[in-house]
Amino acid sequence: MTLVNFDSTAPRKVSFVRLAITWVSTHLWFAPIALALPIIAVYQNWSKSTQLRREWAIEGPACPVVADPSPVATRRHKPARSFVYGDATLTRSFGAVTCGAVPENPWWPTQSYRGCRFNNPGAIVVVTPQGRTVFEPKPGHPATVTLRRGVPSCVVAGDFTP
Repeated sequence: MTLVNFDSTAPRKVSFVRLAITWVSTHLWFAPIALALPIIAVYQNWSKSTQLRREWAIEGPACPVVADPSPVATRRHKPARSFVYGDATLTRSFGAVTCGAVPENPWWPTQSYRGCRFNNPGAIVVVTPQGRTVFEPKPGHPATVTLRRGVPSCVVAGDFTP
């Protein structure tokens, strides 16, 4: 019987090609996952941004702009309600409000504008660093105020019900 003595300290000769094939075959499964994760994140951003833009794309006639709210728009036994949203202070005479930030660019939403829906506001006073604006939609009508780059605008429309 012949015994073969394998020296375990002797360097093994492994070809670079065999090493590369082994590495690729054991790590190749990771490539689709690594490529899919950023694609999923971008799709989720785009989907949510597009949905928000659709929800807040409200069209209607412009709200009348007045110097001061009329007595009809402010007639109530409670004081007007104010809140701060971003760099603007919004005050309403009646009703409820909901606000949201809407992305400007749906592909990579880094900037957004602000929007607030009112169900029956009476008068809406918006104070921004650019100045004070008073909107007065007709009593009982919903209104949507949009603040883009600090400039308020208002339309007599919206589907907000508290």
